[in-house]
Amino acid sequence: HPDDRAWLEATASAPFDWADAEAALAVAGDDAVALAAATRALRRRVMLHTIARDLAGGCGLAEVVATVTRLAETTIRATVAAHHAALVDAHGSPRDARGRTLELVVIGMGKLGGGELNVSSDIDLVFVYPEEGETDGARTLSTREFFDRLGRRVIGALHDRTPDGYVFRVDMRLRP
Repeated sequence: HPDDRAWLEATASAPFDWADAEAALAVAGDDAVALAAATRALRRRVMLHTIARDLAGGCGLAEVVATVTRLAETTIRATVAAHHAALVDAHGSPRDARGRTLELVVIGMGKLGGGELNVSSDIDLVFVYPEEGETDGARTLSTREFFDRLGRRVIGALHDRTPDGYVFRVDMRLRP
């Protein structure tokens, strides 16, 4: 990625600029392939920028862990939104018995939950949803199946290696 050198030289004197990063993820939108490429490109740049600043003495531990934690939170949020939208397109929105829309809740455990991720951290996640129900589309699913599929997609989108690498290693062994 030879263009990263000029970008790094232009940006390394200040903390990572999240406005451009979040805009790039927004452009990918609900397109899973585009989002996978965008999240991996974002990871590459965040890690390059953070490690360079740390090695040059331009930031302390607090900035490193805040930046890597924000990377995780940002990519998780974008990934959940994209894959949720794809499942809604196929099966409708998950709803409870009163017709209210249900959302997946992602709980970051360990270093992610404590805001202490470092450049080599994995992420420990727990997925929960409010209650049982079913989707309101033509091909209905129980909320359990909907959120199980969503969780598997999110894990794969973050964890699976592509030619562009991975976003985060995901540890799901901490299920309550």
